[in-house]
Amino acid sequence: MKKLIALFTLLTSLTLQGCVTYSQNSLPEIGQWPLPETAQAKPTAYIKVQTEYSVNGTPTANNPNITKLEELIRKEFLESGRFSRVSTEQEASDLYVTVTLRNQETGNLGLAVVTGATFFLVPGKFDNTLVMDMMFRDGDGKKLGRVEKQEVLTTWMHLLFVFALPFNESGDAILTELTKSNLEAAAKNDLI
Repeated sequence: MKKLIALFTLLTSLTLQGCVTYSQNSLPEIGQWPLPETAQAKPTAYIKVQTEYSVNGTPTANNPNITKLEELIRKEFLESGRFSRVSTEQEASDLYVTVTLRNQETGNLGLAVVTGATFFLVPGKFDNTLVMDMMFRDGDGKKLGRVEKQEVLTTWMHLLFVFALPFNESGDAILTELTKSNLEAAAKNDLI
């Protein structure tokens, strides 16, 4: 019976591990959304989305859901009110925008091993710096300019953080804010 209780306790502790992720809120607040109208005709745009991932400065392979990310970014481009059409399928457009999302993860690998070995009794922490870079080109491929914004997400891992899971920030919300902030900067720089 004691072995069964010990096994049950071990299995319960393995399933109750939790994480809390929160943003550092370093992005400037968006002034007006959708963006103010311009006197000129709304251009069409083709966006190409790509991602890069690194851990402690070492590039690492990742398999993000590019389709979901493209749709999230495309939605914000359309909602900005500055484009008549936004496509993720390559076609003739007035603007070509390359969006690169870099996820630069930093953390102490030794602490991560200790956290895992103690079944999350010893807390662990790592940071993800999300950098979104947008390169704008005209219909002829000539470079018009570039904007870049970043946000830092901090994640704590601990056994008792399972109760904080419902309060975690959504990754989509952070990516939406990054996209809006970049589009606002692009409008200020007369790129859109």
